[in-house]
Amino acid sequence: MPGLTWYLIIVLLLLGVVGYRSLGQTDMPTWTLRIMVLQVQWPGASAYEIEQQVVDKIERKLQEAPWLDNLVSYSRPGEAYIFFNLRITTPDMAQTSKEVWYQVRKRVGDMDFQLPEGVVGPFFNDEFGDVFPLVYTLSGEGFDNAELKDQADFLRQELLRLPTVDKVNLLGVQPEQVYIDFSAERLAALKVDLLQVVDAVRKQNSMVPAGVVTGDGQQRWLRVQGGYENHRQIADTLITDRSGSQIRLGDVAEVGRDFEDPPRSSMRYMGKPVVGMAISMAQGYSVLDLGKQVEEELEALRQSLPLGIDLTLVSDQPKVVARTMNLFLQKLAIAISIVLAVSYFSLGFRSGLVVATAFPLVLGTTFMLMAVWGIDLQRISLGALIISLGLLVDDAIIIIEMMLIKIEQGAGRLEAALAAYQSTSFPMLSGTLVSIAGFLPLALAESNMREFMFAFYTVLAIALMISWVVSVLFTPFIGYYLLPAKVAQADDQLVYQSGFYRQLRRAIEWTILHPWLVLLFTALLMAAGVIAARAVDKQFFPLTERPELIIETWLPEGSSYRQTEQLVDRLDGMLAAEPLVDYWTSYIGTDTPRIFTDLNIEQPAVNMTKTYVAAISGKQREALRERLQQRIAEELPEGRTRINIFSFGPPVGAPVQYRVMGQDLEKIRTYADQVRKVVEAHPLTEDTFIDWRGAVKTVHVNLDQARIRKLGLSEEWVKRNLGMLVSGAPVTQLRDEDESLDVIFRLQQSHRDQVDELRSLPLHLPGGETVALDQVATIALTVEEGVRWRYDRFPTITIGSYMPWTVQPHRIVSDLQAQIDQIRTTMPQGYHIEEGGNIETNRDTDEVIAPTLPIVLLIIVTLLMIQLRHFGLTLLVVMTAPIGFAGATLTLLLVNQPLGFAGQIGILALAGIIMRNSVILVDQIRQDLEAGLDRWSAIVESTVRRFRPITVTGLAAVMAMGPLTTDPFWGPMAWAMMGGLVVAT
Repeated sequence: MPGLTWYLIIVLLLLGVVGYRSLGQTDMPTWTLRIMVLQVQWPGASAYEIEQQVVDKIERKLQEAPWLDNLVSYSRPGEAYIFFNLRITTPDMAQTSKEVWYQVRKRVGDMDFQLPEGVVGPFFNDEFGDVFPLVYTLSGEGFDNAELKDQADFLRQELLRLPTVDKVNLLGVQPEQVYIDFSAERLAALKVDLLQVVDAVRKQNSMVPAGVVTGDGQQRWLRVQGGYENHRQIADTLITDRSGSQIRLGDVAEVGRDFEDPPRSSMRYMGKPVVGMAISMAQGYSVLDLGKQVEEELEALRQSLPLGIDLTLVSDQPKVVARTMNLFLQKLAIAISIVLAVSYFSLGFRSGLVVATAFPLVLGTTFMLMAVWGIDLQRISLGALIISLGLLVDDAIIIIEMMLIKIEQGAGRLEAALAAYQSTSFPMLSGTLVSIAGFLPLALAESNMREFMFAFYTVLAIALMISWVVSVLFTPFIGYYLLPAKVAQADDQLVYQSGFYRQLRRAIEWTILHPWLVLLFTALLMAAGVIAARAVDKQFFPLTERPELIIETWLPEGSSYRQTEQLVDRLDGMLAAEPLVDYWTSYIGTDTPRIFTDLNIEQPAVNMTKTYVAAISGKQREALRERLQQRIAEELPEGRTRINIFSFGPPVGAPVQYRVMGQDLEKIRTYADQVRKVVEAHPLTEDTFIDWRGAVKTVHVNLDQARIRKLGLSEEWVKRNLGMLVSGAPVTQLRDEDESLDVIFRLQQSHRDQVDELRSLPLHLPGGETVALDQVATIALTVEEGVRWRYDRFPTITIGSYMPWTVQPHRIVSDLQAQIDQIRTTMPQGYHIEEGGNIETNRDTDEVIAPTLPIVLLIIVTLLMIQLRHFGLTLLVVMTAPIGFAGATLTLLLVNQPLGFAGQIGILALAGIIMRNSVILVDQIRQDLEAGLDRWSAIVESTVRRFRPITVTGLAAVMAMGPLTTDPFWGPMAWAMMGGLVVAT
């Protein structure tokens, strides 16, 4: 039925084109961050008070939630954050996490009655992992933050109508407030009671129902006018002094509308204040579609913006994805060309042409199934395609090789095709299934890794299975038409009697005659591989090739927003003068939006700033980092600054971390200081820090209880009065269209910002009199903890450290192991030192892979037993797998590549690939034995006949992975597989 076969070939090719065109494109696959963030506020509480009275109670309840791995929390004066981390082994992470987050909300939401009065929250953030591929900014001379926000709101409303857009978050927005700045002396001179003033403003603006008239069968709501419509009306509020006279509020206080002072956060673009828009993508769309639709929509909307407002794209993930995909597609094309060249040169033009026809069929069908299963084109799936190329050609070459042998022996093309199918199809199927099984740990591991690597395993499995189907069904069919009907040699003995094969046969016979030497060499090779594995650097995930840097600066705890802003002013000047900088975006008091999944995001803090700096090119990134690192160290010494490079994999913070845990804080400090000194003493560590970030200054007001009671006051009244005088207190809200602005009462700035002025602050007594604060209290300056960290409810101090990018964290931890263990021996029961950072993440991954290995081994052995039906032959095939390990580790050591996540995948894959080749050879030996050959002849002649196809496919696989060696993510895996295949082949 040649017509039907040609029809199927054409249909598969067309479906492949359609499937490829429908594939989405992203840089990296999305995966679920296993973390939920809870925020709670308790204004006026110290870090210790909120930790003990609020955080501890919430954490006790959270420990009852399912699938909890650990709880990390930190408390600052007035607020605290709790990080709920799911176990890495949580099944079906995407779905289970939603169920756990619901349980967390339910359990903690029922705790209101257990928390102290005045606690605000908790607030739950289970969208911590949302990614925002696009970030735009709006700026313009003469436009303030509120005007820019209005325009951003307009654009946001229009963008949310696009099907590709999920969310649009506004950044750098400064809330507006109405301030009533009063003079205590003025109020006292007029004998005006401050509380009466507050009460008058609150009552005039209250929202109270006035009733409903229901006569005439209709409802008519009564609306009593009198609430404030603007801040100027607040100044006209009439207040009464002690004599009964009425006075305008504006006569005793300044009423104005302004932005929050001081701000909690802001955003800048190249030194100018801006309002940003972070745009996330709706599920089921390509990031390229998102970029295209958003750009087209904004281009049309630009005409609607007021003249002078600039709309700038400052983070363009679609552009990054397009660049990455183009580069990968180039590598894919190079790999295909290499494999085809190997096929042409080794098999000849016609045979190579038959092999070449397998590529579009396999790739087209793979693209079609990727589209059906919703797998995008991204770094992981394209890496799988490139890796599979050498294996794809393997099946076709084996079929063509067998057909050529049969034709050379005098068989017709149809007979040769049938013989090739009968003798190789099932051994190839077993080999294919064994190769797929080698990657099974990625699919069986109960962790985020399965989600992250789903595309890799699925695409590889699809491609290999489709390759087998194409090879056994279509390759013989096409070979029937393209291969020559006759070949010069027609004698089986003459085919393998050339000079080369005679030398090969002698080499094989020598190895059989000298088994102990072969075993000794193999043992030495394995030992060298083990030594190399110990010596090679360990790395979980590598750095990306992106040209951006992130400058992260922390000022000492207790630093104000203004201090952070002044530091950013100086940093802006430094970046403006740097010729290697393309552009930069600054975030003061908050972190950048998560522009891609692997970014490490910090919670808001006024003493923190993040600056996103783009170098003029990726090649200049390291030079720019070194120049900035030196200048920042010299010119901005007051902060702890780190210049980070984007990296792949889950965010971990500092790569080297030690957690010191226990009960008594003073003992923990002692041990933490010892660990810090050990880490700092290592010659390769840099920027070592402790996460508690020091104490903060506080002012203790010790009230004279007898005195305040005599004056008719209470401690609560004094606290509220002080809060209003120093920081200001909201008394009502101004309702302005869709916004509600807090109306803040506060003392004039000249009196509220100076500590020396606190002693003379006038506390307002009922009736309008005042009394100085130092008449009813003593004031003392002291210090307290600015931040307190806990890990699983234990007080915890974490020591973090960095190192040069060329040094791996595993090396540092290994070097420090003996000294850290020495400190552990001096610690009493209940105190611990734990490794965190990259080491912990790597260990977690190893722990989820390890349980899958026995299952994978059982599957592989079962497949081999089904094919070979002989335990000894099966054991022989399995024993060939470790040889690739030695080649892989020796190669990594030789080319100075780390053994990390990608390298481990390569070593796992090697086992399946090597056993795939072995099972085909061993099955050929078994067939020859069953045909009546003696053992010696069967082993030698089968090896001779299988030499060319195994060598050609091995060479094709090695050369196909060549383009991947320069990729930062797949490079170590490519080198490992290349070295392992060369040695094993």
